[in-house]
Amino acid sequence: MASVILQPMVGYPPRLGRGRVAVLGLGYVGRPLALAALAGGYRVCGYDPQARARMAAMAASAAKVGGFCATGDAADLKGADIWLIAVPTPLDARGRPDLSAVQSALGIVAKGAAPGALVCLVSTCQPGATNGLCRSILEAAGWRIGRDIFLAVSPERENPGPHASPVRSIPRLLAATDPASLRRALGFWRHLVDQVEVVASPEVAECAKLLENTYRLVNIALIDELHAAFTALGVPTRDVVAAAATKPFGFAPFWPGLGAGGHCIPVDPAFLQMEAARVGAPSALLAKALARNRGRAGRVLAAIRARLGDDLTGKRVLVAGVTYKADVADLRAAASLRLLRRLADLGADIAWHDPLISKLPVALPRSAACTMPDGARPDALVLGTPHRAFDLAAMTRAAPLVFDPFGILPPGLNVIVV
Repeated sequence: MASVILQPMVGYPPRLGRGRVAVLGLGYVGRPLALAALAGGYRVCGYDPQARARMAAMAASAAKVGGFCATGDAADLKGADIWLIAVPTPLDARGRPDLSAVQSALGIVAKGAAPGALVCLVSTCQPGATNGLCRSILEAAGWRIGRDIFLAVSPERENPGPHASPVRSIPRLLAATDPASLRRALGFWRHLVDQVEVVASPEVAECAKLLENTYRLVNIALIDELHAAFTALGVPTRDVVAAAATKPFGFAPFWPGLGAGGHCIPVDPAFLQMEAARVGAPSALLAKALARNRGRAGRVLAAIRARLGDDLTGKRVLVAGVTYKADVADLRAAASLRLLRRLADLGADIAWHDPLISKLPVALPRSAACTMPDGARPDALVLGTPHRAFDLAAMTRAAPLVFDPFGILPPGLNVIVV
C-alpha cells in the first residue's frame, strides 16, 4: 500500500477554477465531502432528489464559502468534471444489499458527464462493485474507462456525531481501475485531504471498508456476550473494559449497549458475508455476530418480561433515547425502535422520549418528557440511547424498574443491568 502524505494547507485560499464537482447524495457522507471540495477550491453542485431539508441545510452551510448549488434536478449536474457517488446502500427487506441508489446515480453520471470526467464511488458497496457495476453501466453508455472517463473508488470513512473529525484529517483509501484513473483521482483528493492511502485494486479498497465495520460488529457482539457473563458474575462491564483499555497496545475498547444500529455496522458486514457466501466461503463467526446483534433487543425484552411478567398487556414502558447513536439524530436501524415494536406487539402501553427527535417514522405513541403521555408514571423505563442531555441520576427515579443495557446508570435497587 502506497501512502501519499500531503502537506496540510491551513488557510488555503479557495480558487474556484479547479473544476466543478457533482456530489450525488447530501447525507452524512456527501455533505461533508461537498464542503471539503468547496474548501479545496472547487465549484460544487450537490444533488439529492428527495430530501429538500438536506439541500437547504447544505446550502446554508456553504453560503459563506460561495461556489455551491443544491439541486433535485439531475440536469443541473451536466458537464461536471468530478462526480462523487455518496448515496445510501442499505439492506433490502430480505437482508440483501440494495444498490438501486448507486445504479440510479451511475445512470445520471453516464448521461451528464463530460469527456475526461472523474467518477469516484464513495458509497459502501460489495467487493467488485467498482470494476463490475460501475464499469458496466458507464461502458454500456459508450464511455471508455481510462480514456474517455476515469473511474476510482474511495470508500467513506465518516463518523457522524458532534465531535466528528474533519474530512481533511481522515486518511482516504484510494484505488482505481487503471493508472490514468488513479492519477486523475489523486489529483482531486490531494486538494481535500492530508493523506491518501493508495491500495492495489478497487477490490482491496472495497473489502477494507467492509472489514473496518465487520471488526466493529464482531467486537460489539463479543462485548455483548461478555456483558452477560460479567453481569452474572456481579462485575461491572464498563469497569472491566476501562481497565483493559489502559493497555497501550493490542486492545481497543468496545462498550455494552442495546445493539449496533445505523447505516454501517449492521449493514456492511452483510455485504461481505453475501460475497463470501457467493464464492463458497461464508464466515460462521460473522454470521454469529450478525445474529447476536439482531437479537440484542430481544434479550432486553426477555429481561423486562422476567420482571413485569410474560403478559405485558397494559404495562406502561417508557424508552428513553431512540436514535441509533448517542447525540446523533438518526433513526436508521435503531435498536430502540426494534424494542418499541416488540413491546407494542406484546400489548404494552409504550412511550418514548428523545431530545433529538420530534417524531418517529412509525406509528408509535410519543411522550414529551420522561413520563407516559397520560401523565401516569411508567411501570418500567429502558435506557435506549444514552444522550448527553439526559440526567442519568434522575432517570433512575423515573420508574419503579429501570433497565440499563449500557451499564452506565448510577446503581440502585431498582436499576437492572441487562
